[in-house]
Amino acid sequence: MKKQWKVFLGFILVLLIVIFALSNSQEVPVNFLIKKIYLSLVLVIIGSALIGALVVFLTSGATLLQQRKEIKQLKETIQGYETNNEQKLAEEKAAFQREQENEIAMLKANYESLLKDKDQALAAKENSQADKKDSQPIDYYD
Repeated sequence: MKKQWKVFLGFILVLLIVIFALSNSQEVPVNFLIKKIYLSLVLVIIGSALIGALVVFLTSGATLLQQRKEIKQLKETIQGYETNNEQKLAEEKAAFQREQENEIAMLKANYESLLKDKDQALAAKENSQADKKDSQPIDYYD
């Protein structure tokens, strides 16, 4: 919609310039530093408008090209940061997984050693109770 208004406004301005130029058809002197020539005012007005449009086009075109170049560089910078962040994230994830696996292995080892200690204590207790049973005299009259 913005572009349509710009085209419409440009068309109106060109129409105004043409009407203005056609209403001024007399010949006027034009100085080119070295030589003085007589041209129709219509040609002077339209030529001036075209030169002005060319200047605007060139300056805006240069600015546009500079902005496109800067946008391209910024996109490349962003892409580099994203790649770098992905690599760092993968490294941190791998380090975290290694830490968790080490912690799990350590907890399993502690659990196994505690379980072994408990089994030994239970076996020792069963042996001591078995020795007590064997050493007590059997009372047949109870």
